[in-house]
Amino acid sequence: MFGFIKRALGLGGAKSAPVTCERPSRESQPPTAVAHVTTVPVRISPPVILQRDEIIDGRTRIGGYRFSARRPESEQLADGLSTLEILTANDVAAFAERRLALIPLTHEDWMRYDYRPLVGPMTTFLLQLPDGERASEPWNEAARSIHGAGARIALASGDIVSHRQTILAHADYLLLDFSAQSLSSLEVLLRSLRQEKPGLELIVEKVRRWPEYRYCVSNGIAYCLGTFATEPDEEQQVKEIGQSQLVLIDMLNQLRKDADLVDIAQIAKRDPGVVIKVMAMANSPMVGLSQPVVSVDQAIMVLGREQLYRWLSIGMFRSGSASPRDEVLLELALARGRFLELLGQEKHSKLECDEFFLLGLLSLLDSLLGLPMSAVVGKLNLLPVLTEALLNSSGPLARHLMLSIAVEKGHVQNVARLAEELGYALEAIESASIEALGWAEDAVNQTK
Repeated sequence: MFGFIKRALGLGGAKSAPVTCERPSRESQPPTAVAHVTTVPVRISPPVILQRDEIIDGRTRIGGYRFSARRPESEQLADGLSTLEILTANDVAAFAERRLALIPLTHEDWMRYDYRPLVGPMTTFLLQLPDGERASEPWNEAARSIHGAGARIALASGDIVSHRQTILAHADYLLLDFSAQSLSSLEVLLRSLRQEKPGLELIVEKVRRWPEYRYCVSNGIAYCLGTFATEPDEEQQVKEIGQSQLVLIDMLNQLRKDADLVDIAQIAKRDPGVVIKVMAMANSPMVGLSQPVVSVDQAIMVLGREQLYRWLSIGMFRSGSASPRDEVLLELALARGRFLELLGQEKHSKLECDEFFLLGLLSLLDSLLGLPMSAVVGKLNLLPVLTEALLNSSGPLARHLMLSIAVEKGHVQNVARLAEELGYALEAIESASIEALGWAEDAVNQTK
């Protein structure tokens, strides 16, 4: 049911390109001063998993990702060459044309390998601070070289005092641990840093709740990382599903029952907001009509079942008392669904892949609405296997949902275990994950 999404978005029906370790031509790279770079032949390393931690910006959007290559058997960071291979293969430089790409790095690895193929407009290397209070000349040389290559530098330090001069001299971003200090000491630190280096941007990690995120934004923090993105917002509890969402859910249920489109149009008319939304869908440039539709009945006929299903699914995240965080939840939900759909194509029928997509999409509705999943599922006409997975984390689909969440959260040992249990290669998971993230970003941007 969801294969039409790629066509509707103009993304084509092709499979994702295989992840390879072929590097971009050196001719295409800008000249820069990288000292003592060792030329290393491309090799196939032991399996690594690319962990992606979403970075939420001050406008409550996914502003980028922190990319960390990790070994599934230990969850330790992979070596510098393995990191370079997987990031180059997944074209992080192109990603950094649109969003922040934060990449942990040591100065030794920068000098040893050629990381310039990763550099895009928003590539930022999270450079490990030197041991001791003073940066050595090789460390300073690497920092100058990174800036010379056109990348930015982020520094993270629990000991701001010891490394203050290094931070002031080289950092474009400073990564702070929200859990490591009191709010009063954090505010004092922010004021002093802004006085000493006004252009320094702040990133805060280990943010666990939406109120903490809002506190950071109110204090001028540029980006936040943490588990809060998929958590319910206790300050914006909905308590009940809104009228528009009830209408959308009813329309979705009728579509799943193959009801006549005429009857579905009658349901839409219960809510003026839904009528406006459906007519806007049909008159979207993506549909490409020569004449505008003038009624909701006509709009639903034009859209057809599959395209209507897709727009309504997205509409559940954008109706009612929508808040800025709903866009984050929508993108994460679409990425979960698309990941499961792509991964399932190897072993499952199209109908089963449709259910995988729906499973991922619905898995964040409880966070969106601020309601228990049981209250959400009770309104939907779902197959028992979907209900079982969403409510009880059990049944034949549960491990697939667990896998998508493990990939999203960067729990690499769980990824490796579930991949083995389900019979998927880590390479297939990596390929599906990177395509799903890009697809979800495009889907959100093209349906606003």
